[in-house]
Amino acid sequence: MKKAFLAATAAAFALAASAHAVAVRSGFDTGTLSPNDDGSTDLVNIGFTFDFFGTNYTQLYINNNGNVTFDNPLATFTPFPLLNTSTVILAPYFADVDTRGTGTVSWGQGTVDGLTAFGVNWADVGYFNSATDLTNDFQL
Repeated sequence: MKKAFLAATAAAFALAASAHAVAVRSGFDTGTLSPNDDGSTDLVNIGFTFDFFGTNYTQLYINNNGNVTFDNPLATFTPFPLLNTSTVILAPYFADVDTRGTGTVSWGQGTVDGLTAFGVNWADVGYFNSATDLTNDFQL
């Protein structure tokens, strides 16, 4: 199960690296996480059932540090090996994101290519300690 996740993740990163940019889809902004360092949402409904390696989920936690988790919120700001964790996590960018100086984390339901989707945007986010000189945009 973990090998399949890593293979899919590696393929996605290889595709993104070869394209030199990844388009961020608009929308997915009906909810917003207040500016914070290492914070998380309460459980958020995604609007459909998501089968993640044989376990079905309908809710998740959105964590400021560039990931979503399905079992508990995650305040950890230092990335850890995903092969050795029991945390159920999707991490498009696993780092010490800090939105107190700049940036927003938003989420919502929508459609992508005619299919029901749930997305999370980390837009123009800074890094610890409220730094704003380098920012990042990424999406799940």
